[in-house]
Amino acid sequence: MTPPTVAILYPGEMGTALATLLRTRDIRVVTTLDQRSRDTADRARAAGIEILPNLDTVIATANVVLSVVPPGAAADVARDYTALAHLAPPTAIYADVNSVRPDLARELADTLDSLGVRFVDAAINGLAKNLATTGTLYLSGQHAADLAPLFTGVVKNVHVLGDQPGQASAMKMLLGGLSKGVCALFTELALLAERQNALPDFAQAAAAVYPGIWTLVQRMLPTYAQHAPRRATEMGELEQTARSAGLEPCLIAAIRQLHEQLAATPPTAHDDVVPLIRQLAETGLLTAAPAPAEMIHSALTEGTNHGQ
Repeated sequence: MTPPTVAILYPGEMGTALATLLRTRDIRVVTTLDQRSRDTADRARAAGIEILPNLDTVIATANVVLSVVPPGAAADVARDYTALAHLAPPTAIYADVNSVRPDLARELADTLDSLGVRFVDAAINGLAKNLATTGTLYLSGQHAADLAPLFTGVVKNVHVLGDQPGQASAMKMLLGGLSKGVCALFTELALLAERQNALPDFAQAAAAVYPGIWTLVQRMLPTYAQHAPRRATEMGELEQTARSAGLEPCLIAAIRQLHEQLAATPPTAHDDVVPLIRQLAETGLLTAAPAPAEMIHSALTEGTNHGQ
């Protein structure tokens, strides 16, 4: 059986990681660099992704299209694909692999199903660099089982959650909210510990008493310099999902607000938690009025280009 051709729209950090793993199985991976950044181009070439001249050619060539972009760009990428869906092979699969709210996943499924394109709701839990060792890919929708074999043995864990689009997005959102909530609470407590001249002792005690939480914080918090704007957007999606479900979230909203402040804070430069917290304390995080709305908006939208 001939391996499928997989398109990645667009090869940011996660998309490049997926492409690299798929290439280890000699799967042809393609993209287009039309209106993409230099960073995207460099990543794509380094990962061995074949560059096609335009989106038309990508859609006509690929059996599977993976949309792997920041959540704010997911609808735009789907819209671009929809306009050219008539070029796709008859058995094409379009998988939305983004941290979007379940309602949007269901909307995309309805639109693409009406055009005869098989839609899969997909979500990845885990860091891009760890996909092969600890990452989990969740899939849902009527055609999820058709896509699962492509990633089995590539991503560490592949789970089909059911035949309803939105199930995978919901799982990603719930797990992501949990990890971001833990990091947000730790950050606030650690800033307080710094004010009490107890930060190193607090960190040592947290590691001893709650090793699982400490492992999570160590893994995630140093990556906020790169990922805070995206994570703030994801928390906004989670908050909106909760309200759509008839809940009035209090903790989710507070976690979103702290992430927005982190996104508007100058990037930290430490991989160790204690000096990182001290640097955040020096920026005045949580000590002053929230950043102006226009500053937060700028931080959240910076890097939401499809290639990021």
